[in-house]
Amino acid sequence: MQTTPETMSQPMDRNDINARHGETVSAPVDNATYNLLMALTSKLESIEVYEKYAKDGDEDLWVRLGADDRRHADELLTTLKQRLAGS
Repeated sequence: MQTTPETMSQPMDRNDINARHGETVSAPVDNATYNLLMALTSKLESIEVYEKYAKDGDEDLWVRLGADDRRHADELLTTLKQRLAGS
């Protein structure tokens, strides 16, 4: 049984964290920006993991998937930069 690699981050429920501490704290970024950040982080982590998987076999598959995620990461980064520049 394969487990989630250590490099994979788990999304955090910000409302749950605030509720546990009995406080209401506004996030420093809006939800749309947060979503872009998390999606980009996920893609970058996937690229790293695919590189490791490629060393274990099925290199062509992992290289193709990594290339797809690289394109997605580039698009997410461009969108994030545009969003932050407009802030």
